[in-house]
Amino acid sequence: MTTALAGTGPAQKVTALAGTELTLVVRNRTLAVSSVLLPIALGVFWAFSLGHGPEVWPMVVALQVAVTLGMGLYVTGTQTLVARRHARVLQRLRTSGISDGGLLLATLTPALAIALAQLVIFAVIDVVIGDQVPSNWPALVALVLGGIALMVGAALATSVVTPTPERAQITTLPMVFLMLGAAIAMVLIPATGWLQALLLVPGAGVGMLVRLMFGGEVGLGPTLGTIAATASLLVWAAVFIRLAAHRFRWDPRNG
Repeated sequence: MTTALAGTGPAQKVTALAGTELTLVVRNRTLAVSSVLLPIALGVFWAFSLGHGPEVWPMVVALQVAVTLGMGLYVTGTQTLVARRHARVLQRLRTSGISDGGLLLATLTPALAIALAQLVIFAVIDVVIGDQVPSNWPALVALVLGGIALMVGAALATSVVTPTPERAQITTLPMVFLMLGAAIAMVLIPATGWLQALLLVPGAGVGMLVRLMFGGEVGLGPTLGTIAATASLLVWAAVFIRLAAHRFRWDPRNG
């Protein structure tokens, strides 16, 4: 892989590496099933099984977004980082002329592409079967950008404590369950002071932004609610990135 990147500029190297990473992820059958097909299957199941109506759709969308970010992006990103480190690919590529940031970006590009594709698939399916169109578009944009930032930061941080690719199936479980639980709680709990307190939990901002997307009440109003939920996602993303920056390993871990 390092030889193939020789003789090109930094941007071209990052693009070429990202393309190679995407090919490797797609060819990994286990990863393709667990991080690509399973989230889509769950999202479609929820869309058709949980019912219809304005009181149900926010819950369905919150579940779809949480499973996409949690499995399509977070789990895939963590496993890819750990696998490349375990195979000493990250270590070798640091001599290829790509910056550390560019190397991490290229490695995480497949996970980003998978998550965005899943979100588009769910959007099309939900509209076709009669989902309510979001009324708060700033909340939708904040949901996508803030959610991606949170999961990228979480993937970097989790890779620090994950010694092998196989162990990633275990180390990522708490965050995935937390994402699903917090997102659903923010959609279902009545608009009280407890709703804002839940923003202290990673991923709760996802549920609040979904709630705001469909005109739900959060006690702060649509504008302040969007700002608070987005800030929650970005603050947690910064915390995870900070942790990863201090302890990230480029060479394989022994345990």
